[in-house]
Amino acid sequence: MATQTLAALPSTRARRASPEQGSAAWIAAALETALRARAPGVYASTPLVGQLAARLGRELSLDARSLALLDVAVRVRDIGMIALADTVVLATRRLSSDEWELVNRHPVLGEQMLQELSVVSAAGSIVRAHHERWDGGGYPDGLSEQSIPQLSRIIATCDAFVAIASDRPHRRGLGAAAALDAVLQESGAQFDPATVDSLTALLAKSTAPRRAATREPEVVARESAKAVGSGSHRLQDALADFDVVPVLAPAYERILETTASERTLGGELVAAIESDTGLTVAVLRSAQPLVRTRPIVNVADAVAALGVAGVDAAVRPLPRSEFPWRTSHLQVLMHRSLVHTQAVARAADRIARELDLPRRDDILAVALLHDVGKLALGRGLADYPTESEREFNPEERVRRERSTWGVDHASLGGVLLRRWGLPKPLASAVAAHHSAESENDVATYVRLADMVAHHAQGEAVDGATMLALSQLCGLSASVLRTILFDLPHSGGSSRRRAEPSPLSTRETTIVRLLAEGKRYKEIALELHVAASTVRTHLHNVYAKIGVDDRAQAVLRVTEMGWI
Repeated sequence: MATQTLAALPSTRARRASPEQGSAAWIAAALETALRARAPGVYASTPLVGQLAARLGRELSLDARSLALLDVAVRVRDIGMIALADTVVLATRRLSSDEWELVNRHPVLGEQMLQELSVVSAAGSIVRAHHERWDGGGYPDGLSEQSIPQLSRIIATCDAFVAIASDRPHRRGLGAAAALDAVLQESGAQFDPATVDSLTALLAKSTAPRRAATREPEVVARESAKAVGSGSHRLQDALADFDVVPVLAPAYERILETTASERTLGGELVAAIESDTGLTVAVLRSAQPLVRTRPIVNVADAVAALGVAGVDAAVRPLPRSEFPWRTSHLQVLMHRSLVHTQAVARAADRIARELDLPRRDDILAVALLHDVGKLALGRGLADYPTESEREFNPEERVRRERSTWGVDHASLGGVLLRRWGLPKPLASAVAAHHSAESENDVATYVRLADMVAHHAQGEAVDGATMLALSQLCGLSASVLRTILFDLPHSGGSSRRRAEPSPLSTRETTIVRLLAEGKRYKEIALELHVAASTVRTHLHNVYAKIGVDDRAQAVLRVTEMGWI
């Protein structure tokens, strides 16, 4: 989407061979061709950056000579990259700190190359400075403010905007609006404020006709109480475009560190995935084709099916939402949704443990995905959610969504999960999490957890409905009160299991009692069996999990999250 938007900019390539540019244009074109052949990934953004920089130069009233020099400098700004080793230029993995030091030399190398060619030597100082920062924190020379050439400042701003907005091999672009928000955040820090202001004005002019054509019907529709129809079209577009959930950068970095470790425990990997909605969706989707006998409806089973390498392959291409967050409407919604989702997941896990439910992982997966429909609503509706929505309880919010836009976020979430190829039980539970009232139903447990989380976050809930759901689930009022008090003070979720436990119910009980410090005879008395029977069960446990004694058994089973 972002690439299409940017591609609509008028091309500057028709000016390559103009008399004003002369031989400099031909040399720049040759160097650009060499860069494209040597480092296609590095070159990929050059045409879009060139188009945007040319328009921005005109917005800043640059003369013809400066515009021509800007065009050359943009096209050769990364030419120094061709002097680096293949292991750096063509790398698809994360670079080491030493390799980044080499990459950071490319402006200097580029200047040196251009100085050898007199007709383009004037672009050398511009290329050298195009990674400098307005606040002096850039490289290679630590220049600041007006000491940075103006053309370098223009290139730096356009380069960053295109990089954030456009798709890259390792991630999806965040779109023009989010890119502009990110650049605005760095105005006066990374970027020249005057250049950022001109870019903002330029993009406003570019989109003004389209907004003028669409805004008035929307206003009229709201005034005549017919916003449902217009909203449905926008939601259809949002659903069609919403194929990948972005990942917050710290969660992305954490998962890559976990998959890169030679001593990665499966439980640690599961916990890292469950810390972010985008990671959870991606891993569940990647695991579905691997198991034919039954659907994979939780993260632990997905990790068991994919393995460490499969998880790494599933998450590495995901788009990231870089810090600082909450710099656009969608990022505000993503961040708010993640905070609430993690609270619901903790509440669901606590409820499942209190009730000793057998499908704890399935319930947790629904809790992690229960509000994914809100992200689709946020993409399609600029005014979703309104601040006043926080004054209503969850059931009232759902009713308002249906009356205003013709669909609620729970139903929309179920549609998204099915479209992404996730199993019907998972999609159905997400769709029903605001209406389910069935005993032993996954959606009912998640509905209760959602209400508990809203209450813990100081938001309105229907107390009578929450208490009724608690009783339906088999949770006493006193236990519910304890959970409501504990949840705001709780940390992250407990250690997650890596794969289904190979132990029987009796074997699991014996190991749990061992972990509590009980001896064989005490366990035998509690279970009404002989001490020799306890020993026999333990030897079976040792064989199943590959350990030699009871201490190792307790440690192993605890690490795997089986008790």
